[in-house]
Amino acid sequence: MNVQKDIEFIILLEEMKKIQRQTKVLGCNRRENDAEHSWHVATMSMFLQNYSKFETDINKVIKMLLIHDLVEIFAGDTFAYDTSGYEDKIYRETQAMNKLKGFLPQNMAELLESLWLEFENGETNESKYANAMDRLQPMLSNLFSNDGGTWAEHKIKVSQVLKRMEPIKDFSEEIYNFIYENIQDNVKKGYLIAD
Repeated sequence: MNVQKDIEFIILLEEMKKIQRQTKVLGCNRRENDAEHSWHVATMSMFLQNYSKFETDINKVIKMLLIHDLVEIFAGDTFAYDTSGYEDKIYRETQAMNKLKGFLPQNMAELLESLWLEFENGETNESKYANAMDRLQPMLSNLFSNDGGTWAEHKIKVSQVLKRMEPIKDFSEEIYNFIYENIQDNVKKGYLIAD
């Protein structure tokens, strides 16, 4: 153990509060930051677990959601609908993970990387659930506040949103159907482009 090194990593986490995402905070005209997003999705996962189609280790899901965007400290945020940003996202985030690991003792670095890779690969029940929460949270902001939020701002099409919703459908038909119905309402309001 090395207290100095561990505290340096804890201080580095403050950078999450400076990384602005595209999504606006519900009812506000400011963008949320990565720290707010990570807290929100982790908390959501606790309260929505009863809707899950499958059994999960909720503690692992929460850990995954708390760390899933730490790579953005060095890689920056990639907007969900930014196709050009996704071209080098894997490379940027892998480089960022390697840099993050340098701040941690080996056992913690391995845990961080393991949780992050599990989230990114999306193959376990826990990672599927975590990915559903990660997709759901910004959708709620666009659906229920800010006049369509980033959907209206970036002229997003319904087909793009439905593609982003696939992990939600895998997680819970009930939540998927609820979101789908509200998407149709956003189309009627002109916040989403029908295609």
